[in-house]
Amino acid sequence: MQRERRRDPYPWTREIPVGVALAAGFAIVAGLQLGRSLANLVAGVGWTWPDPDAGKFSSPIGTAFWTSLSGVVTGDSSAGLAQQEVSNGRLAGPSLTWGCLVVTELLVVVVLGWLAIFILQRWGPGRMRGMATSAEAERMLGVARLRKVAGIVRPDLHGKHANPAPTTSVDGLAGRVQRTPGEAAEEPGPQLGRRLSPWLVAGRGTKEKR
Repeated sequence: MQRERRRDPYPWTREIPVGVALAAGFAIVAGLQLGRSLANLVAGVGWTWPDPDAGKFSSPIGTAFWTSLSGVVTGDSSAGLAQQEVSNGRLAGPSLTWGCLVVTELLVVVVLGWLAIFILQRWGPGRMRGMATSAEAERMLGVARLRKVAGIVRPDLHGKHANPAPTTSVDGLAGRVQRTPGEAAEEPGPQLGRRLSPWLVAGRGTKEKR
């Protein structure tokens, strides 16, 4: 975001909208050919595709890919196919062809709409700048990340050297005795007059007797 403030953005011209329109148009045309091929596949003929050798030049698409569109739209499932594929069996009828065309075109429209929404949210003018995505936030602040760094965040609870319940040890003449914190809390507190001079303790006791 700071880098965009320091430079002048290149203004959008017609190249990007034209490119998007051409890509969407080609996807719709390819959906028509896929629908016709799907119809022939359902009819039992097998997968068919327009003859790439038809026309003035040979290519993976060929001119039959474009010239057969009018026949495919009218329900002719043999338009643009090679003669060998047409003679192999009975091709799909108009009703089956139209049904498969509708299905494939709906799928194409759904995919194009999803791509458009994704591109606008990711690179569009109204996108959130400087914000992490949900996947990035989950990777950095999710439960898996917190469990992974638990020994660093709370070393007293999840560290390698986390101590058990502390104990109070008392060393006596008879040996060393381990006491729990509860037992240590039951010991009497410091007595009044402890570590005082003898004459102060004697004087305090005399005053209390009076």
